[in-house]
Amino acid sequence: MQTLPHILCVLNPTAGSGIALQRWPKIAALLESFQISCELLAAQDVPPDVQVSRRLEQNGPQYYAAIAGIGGDGTHSAVINGLMRYRAAHADQVLPPYVLIPTGTGNDMAKSFGLTARDDFFVGDLRRAVAAIRYGADYWLDLGCLDGVYFVNALTVGLDSNILREHNRLKQEVSSFPLIRRILKGNLLYSWCVGQRFWRQVPLNAEIAIDGRPWYTGSIINLVINNTRNYGGEFVICPDAYANDGLLDVVVFTGHTDYLAKYFLAFRNHPRRIQELAERLNKVSAYARGQRIEVRLSRPEAAQYDGEEWPVSDRFQVWVAPRALHLKIPAEPG
Repeated sequence: MQTLPHILCVLNPTAGSGIALQRWPKIAALLESFQISCELLAAQDVPPDVQVSRRLEQNGPQYYAAIAGIGGDGTHSAVINGLMRYRAAHADQVLPPYVLIPTGTGNDMAKSFGLTARDDFFVGDLRRAVAAIRYGADYWLDLGCLDGVYFVNALTVGLDSNILREHNRLKQEVSSFPLIRRILKGNLLYSWCVGQRFWRQVPLNAEIAIDGRPWYTGSIINLVINNTRNYGGEFVICPDAYANDGLLDVVVFTGHTDYLAKYFLAFRNHPRRIQELAERLNKVSAYARGQRIEVRLSRPEAAQYDGEEWPVSDRFQVWVAPRALHLKIPAEPG
C-alpha cells in the first residue's frame, strides 16, 4: 500500500491581515482531497524560520515530502532563509521541495510562478498551489544573497525602498484608527506613499561593478537587482530574467523621468507592443546581468529585499546562489 505524502505547513496567522488563517480550513480540505497529510506550524509569537528549523532538527528533512509556506512574501522569505541556514549547518542533509501557497497582500514571489492569492468564482489558485505538491513541476530556483540573507525576487536600493519604509510607517500609524485603516489600505495606501515620497527622493552617485568589472558610474534614483521576472507584483522590468539561469539582472533608474517611463512601460498587463518598447528601452539604458554585483554609493541609502527592510548603507555586495532551492510549481494552466 502506497504511503500518503506527509508535508510540513508553515502558516503566518497575520499574513494578508488574517487571510492566511481564514483560508486554512479550505487549504486543509484541499490537502485531504489530494490525499496529503500534514503538520501545521502557526505560532504567532515565534518567527516562521525558527519554527521550521526547530521541526527539521526534531524530525529531519527526510520525514517530509514537501514544506509549504502559507502566507505572503514575508512568510516565504523567512521560511526560505530558515531552510538555507539549516542546510548550511547540515551539509549532508537534502531539503524537501518548497511550495508557495499565497495568502498574503502582495504575493510577488507566487506571481512570478503564475499564482495569486485569488480563490473565487474565476480563479482557483489555492487548488493549483496545493496540487503542485503532488503533481507540480520541479524547478531549481536561484537565490540572491546579501550578507548571508537570501532573497527570491529582488534587492532594491533607493526610491522603492524609501516608499516601502513610508508605507510601513504609515500602516503602523493608522492601525490605531479603524475607520482610516479601512479607507487607506492595500494599493491605495501604497499609492499614497508613492506620491508622498517620489519628488522628495534626491538622486545620488553610484559606482557599480559586475563580476569584478566596472559597469556603471553616474546618477541613480533607484536600483533593482532582480532574480525573477516579476517585480513589485505588477511589473516586468527585466523581460529576459529567469530565476534559474544562474544570473541576477540589474536595472538602474537614473532619475525621476526615467523611473516613471520604465514603470509605465513595464506594467505586466500591457499589450505586447508596449512591452516590446520596454525591452528596447532596457537595451539602450543601464541594464546588465551577472553573478556578483558590487555597489558603492555617494551616501548611505535605504534598501529592501523581497519587501523586507534592510539597514541603510553606502555599500552592497550581492551574489547569486545558483539552483539553491528546489520548488514544486503548478504544471497545470490557470
